[in-house]
Amino acid sequence: MNLNVIHRRVIDFLTKTDKPVFLTGKAGTGKTTFLHYLKTTIAKNIAIVAPTAIAALNAGGVTINSLFQIPFGPLIPRKDLGDFKDHKAVRMAPDKAKMLISLQLLIIDEISMVRADVIDRIDLILRSIKGSDRPFGGVQLLMIGDLYQLPPVYQNDWPILKQYYTSPYFFSSWIFASFPLVSFELTEVFRQADPTFINILNSIRDGNVDESLLSVLNRQFKPGMAAAELTDYITLSTHNRSVGEINETRLRDLEGEIMVYKAIIAGDFPKDAYPAEPELRLKVGAQVIFIKNDPSGKKQYYNGRTACVLKATHDSIQVRFLDDDSIFDVMPETWEHTKYALNELEGKIASSSNGSFTQYPIKLAWAITIHKSQGLTFDKAVIDVEAAFAHGQTYVALSRCRNLEGLILKAPVKAENVMTDARITSFMRQSRMQSEEADLLSHAMLEQEYKLIADIFDFKNIGIEWNLLKSMLQSSVNEVSVATRVNEIEQLLVDQVRKVADKFLRRELNNLDYRLPLAQGNFTLRLKQAVTYFKPKVELLLDMVKEILTLPIEEGLDPEFFEIYNQFVMHLKGKLAVLQIDPVQVDSQKLSSVSMEAAINYVPVYQVGKKGMNEPKISDLVNPLLLDEIFAWRTKNSEKRGVADYLILSEQLCIAIAAKSPKYLGELAQIKGIGVGKAKELGDEFVKIIRQFYGERDLFG
Repeated sequence: MNLNVIHRRVIDFLTKTDKPVFLTGKAGTGKTTFLHYLKTTIAKNIAIVAPTAIAALNAGGVTINSLFQIPFGPLIPRKDLGDFKDHKAVRMAPDKAKMLISLQLLIIDEISMVRADVIDRIDLILRSIKGSDRPFGGVQLLMIGDLYQLPPVYQNDWPILKQYYTSPYFFSSWIFASFPLVSFELTEVFRQADPTFINILNSIRDGNVDESLLSVLNRQFKPGMAAAELTDYITLSTHNRSVGEINETRLRDLEGEIMVYKAIIAGDFPKDAYPAEPELRLKVGAQVIFIKNDPSGKKQYYNGRTACVLKATHDSIQVRFLDDDSIFDVMPETWEHTKYALNELEGKIASSSNGSFTQYPIKLAWAITIHKSQGLTFDKAVIDVEAAFAHGQTYVALSRCRNLEGLILKAPVKAENVMTDARITSFMRQSRMQSEEADLLSHAMLEQEYKLIADIFDFKNIGIEWNLLKSMLQSSVNEVSVATRVNEIEQLLVDQVRKVADKFLRRELNNLDYRLPLAQGNFTLRLKQAVTYFKPKVELLLDMVKEILTLPIEEGLDPEFFEIYNQFVMHLKGKLAVLQIDPVQVDSQKLSSVSMEAAINYVPVYQVGKKGMNEPKISDLVNPLLLDEIFAWRTKNSEKRGVADYLILSEQLCIAIAAKSPKYLGELAQIKGIGVGKAKELGDEFVKIIRQFYGERDLFG
């Protein structure tokens, strides 16, 4: 890829700062191409998300909702996780939590469709998971998209959200008010070459249309054109219903038999992410569009190339391309549904296939919705925007075309068909002014240095988690020894750690000139003295917290206790790992990597199982030797973690597992006291123990 000045500036900010970056640009400026380039060149743990399943599939990522477990509906913003209710909103399975802890760069594609409340919830989740009060927990954001294209869906939730936000757009989120993003705009258009057409598109995009421009555009309204002259045109319309009617009518009017091609779907592939029709219906003569680029690299077809079906048998499809009349035998293609996981050996986030969808990469294309045309390019198109109902629709539709000559208007475009939002125009104007500041990068680099130091000595989130643990222990356990230990931890954490850390940051950082590097006066000496003070305090905290598990706390304990406990200890270990670094030499990558390593190496303590009336007994077991295997595993893990055996798994749960002998995760989750969460935590090990006990044959039986 040939990089221009804007590309290089974006890369500088992604590699040298923690600033959130917004990359925008008109349709056809190569935003998606640059995204795929960044995936392979930025040396950070990266996850890519998008607001819809199709957008995520096209970007090679996952949906925002699936990665962050964000519910649908309005999300009330929170400043921090100050109460247990908020904590429950960010509950994560341990594997996913570790993966998010290792995350360094989050890329959000199609950001124009992401609401402000979603951005604030991502910020809250990452702060909680990473145990850091830095914006997004220290994760950098790259947001890619064009605000002048399709907007977020917000109308039903706006009566609630408008109490908190000035607009539904991502830039109105609370977090960006205190942590401003930096914007860059790609300006070179690759899709169109005609300067007149580019000028028309730019004016419509900005909402600056006048009668002279509209008159040039409306010359493409040609009501006298016969249907025969439009046979190789594709219609872009605002509504699904009209698109469906056009395609069904044209298919029905063709002579011959309808051939049906069923997709092969394997693994987990959500219906809303299907990239093609699960049942593709074709006839000879049908107009189709390719919905995937040629993966062979031969560029025989591309996403948006149109063709006509010449042959359609049960196991083959042959088409003629409309642009050059060449003949092509279409072969099925496979789309992968991505999932992210942490490779604990390498400490890197890896993407893998969670499922696959195999189908011919074409769909009926006499008509397509404007929404689904995003990212496509057409040589010949009929544009129907008379019923445009959202800002950006007219611009998206017109910008799909390469030139004016290949564009036919179904009705003249009027000024009211061109909808723009003044809030977007204002934001973009301010962003352009800000991005032109010459010293923006150097200021951001210095700002990051100070934030990293503040993060090292910030114990706010650790304090919040301790308050949750403390309230659970005080409300559920009435043992004097537990109360004594709780008071000792409280005194150490609050009086000797948090208060001292807050005072240190106020006194030391406030006296520095933020325009200069950190090495001012005796500040580096004070930093090292602070590390010397806090490191043994955190070590003592860890020992005291672990000792809680040796006290009589089992009966009456809140079932959420171990979830909070594991997160609290993991964050303490991360803080201790950070305090091992020379603070003068700290950088964002090093801070992230040591925290991640601490999280990877931490093995959670599992919840104690509850006793019941009809639980199995050892005498009931068909294979008591299997129980011995499970007990041995439990002892090994308890010794590794330095806790009592029953805190790994109660004896009754071990007996229940041996009695049920689950060979699959689903069976393990159904055992009382395990559940889905615990099955994910220890399922692989238990399934392996049980399968090995019964012999390898059962793996395939």
